[in-house]
Amino acid sequence: MSTWFTRQANREKLSHRLTNLLNPFFIFTALCVLVALAQSGPRGLVYVVPELLAAGLVAGYVLVMRRRARVSDFWISARAERLIPAIVLLAAFAGLQLALYLTSAPEALILTTLSMGLAAATVAALTLFWKASAHTAVAGHAAVAGVLLLGVIGSVFILVLPLVVWARVMPGAHTLSQTLVGAGVGAAFALVFLA
Repeated sequence: MSTWFTRQANREKLSHRLTNLLNPFFIFTALCVLVALAQSGPRGLVYVVPELLAAGLVAGYVLVMRRRARVSDFWISARAERLIPAIVLLAAFAGLQLALYLTSAPEALILTTLSMGLAAATVAALTLFWKASAHTAVAGHAAVAGVLLLGVIGSVFILVLPLVVWARVMPGAHTLSQTLVGAGVGAAFALVFLA
């Protein structure tokens, strides 16, 4: 019996590590960097700066809220705690959209950000009534956007998606249906805006 508990503990550790490694900030940033470079070459890195600032703003806000005990954990597992951070996230996406527009970023990058922002808003709204996975929404969006915009290189995001699903379901952070709905929302927005 102790072997089973050891394996279970190891799976939980791995799922937490994957959740942290394959988090929405990293996945979206990786997608943005690759799209920016594919569309503009090395100059595309200029368009990544606003994305990093927006991600840093949201992460910083959540860390401050965590330090003040206003949210229970960095990933805001408690549904009731998600409204204000979701508004901050959406404001950061709006600022990012504006910055990309003002710097004449490539249309593909603007549409990638817009579709991801709308997917995030949809999941945030859905989460007010039923807990959907924001992690898998970002991973699902990246899987579809990666293939559509980057071809073979972007297919790496398809491999990331099942890892994110497993990392969210295994420790009980989400049910399988919550992760699949999140992934479906993200994928649908990518298809509508980027296909």
